[in-house]
Amino acid sequence: MAHALDSVLEPFRPGFDADGFDVTVDSVHGDGTAVVRIYHRANACEECLIPDDMLTGILTTALKRAAPDVTGVVIQHEHA
Repeated sequence: MAHALDSVLEPFRPGFDADGFDVTVDSVHGDGTAVVRIYHRANACEECLIPDDMLTGILTTALKRAAPDVTGVVIQHEHA
């Protein structure tokens, strides 16, 4: 399911990329929680990233539209 949901992030990728980030759906837990990983590249504009509490809502809405079984999103950050 994570691979299928990853395509939902396509419209968001150019914005993340422009600011030095990569975004992917890492996994989906049995309870429907999608784990979204944001990779911070060395040149990332840290102050450009939308705060997690706002971003969680945006991504949850987008993923639920594609897969109603998604119950929420957990964002994990990985730094270069």
